[in-house]
Amino acid sequence: MSLVKEPVEPEQQTESEQEQEQEQEQEQVAEPERRGTASLALGATAVAMLGCPFLPEELPPWIRFFPLYLVLPVAIMALVCGLPDLWAMRGDEGAARGRARIGVALGTVAILVPLAACLLMVQLLE
Repeated sequence: MSLVKEPVEPEQQTESEQEQEQEQEQEQVAEPERRGTASLALGATAVAMLGCPFLPEELPPWIRFFPLYLVLPVAIMALVCGLPDLWAMRGDEGAARGRARIGVALGTVAILVPLAACLLMVQLLE
């Protein structure tokens, strides 16, 4: 008797062994579980970057103002990561959608705040 498993011909396998092999193959190909963590992290980062100009004035300007250039790309990435996760979880009743929803909401806020500020500046200049 050997400890090494030898491949068995399909004719010699029972139905339960064939079903087990098919389940193992399906598990290997299965999609990773979607949780929305990336969307939440990106959305929170984008909103946090909106507060960088309010840091103390002793800090160099590149620390206070450079993150403002990255707010829109990071917020868009939060939406790009969160919306497909929500769509993938649509049919699953047991899925926890909270992280993805919050990430999409924070990304949306981080997009709308700079746009509203730009519109306000345009109206004030007129």
